[in-house]
Amino acid sequence: MKHKRAQQVKWVAALAVALLGIPLGVAFAQAMLEGTRRHQETPLRALVSDAIFEDARAGKQTPVHYVPADDGPLYRAPDFEVVDAFGQPWRLEDHRGKVIVLNFWMRSCQACIEEMPSLIELARILSDDDRIMVVGLTTDKRWSEVADLFPSRMHMKVLFDPKSAVVKGLFGTQLYPETWIIDGDGIIRLRVDGKVDWSSSVAIDAIKRAL
Repeated sequence: MKHKRAQQVKWVAALAVALLGIPLGVAFAQAMLEGTRRHQETPLRALVSDAIFEDARAGKQTPVHYVPADDGPLYRAPDFEVVDAFGQPWRLEDHRGKVIVLNFWMRSCQACIEEMPSLIELARILSDDDRIMVVGLTTDKRWSEVADLFPSRMHMKVLFDPKSAVVKGLFGTQLYPETWIIDGDGIIRLRVDGKVDWSSSVAIDAIKRAL
């Protein structure tokens, strides 16, 4: 009898430990998932700030930057056609399948000029990855007006929108610089307002999230 009762006590104790362990195990798993998620989000948070990232993820309007909201609508970048430095047509739709780092700028914008070397360097760093293209779209009129800002050989594409039909008309940009990350399906994954060091590891990781 005593042996049977001892077995019952052991069984009850084991059951209690098991039941107690379930919520602890769930909590641990949730903590691990949250930690993994936060680690993956680190580049984006670093670029736009924690507060803006949380508001954007919750679907709230943010005064600067754009990050798709959780379970919210995804926005497709409008197609457009402009010309490059050689006067040749360049159309966004023709580059579907690639992540496009699309930077809006102009020569008279000091922050744009300060940011530009990092975009040139970004294009160089990513030159071996044909899945990503770095594009600078300026509202200046022609290549001769901006050529001295760029090295003779570079991997960045420079485009021209002198009437702001794309920059302001389609994308609604008011202040420069502004950079859009567009994935291979044409979905806008990020918009960053203002000057950023795009050659930094944080920025590169944020861009590669769109692959």
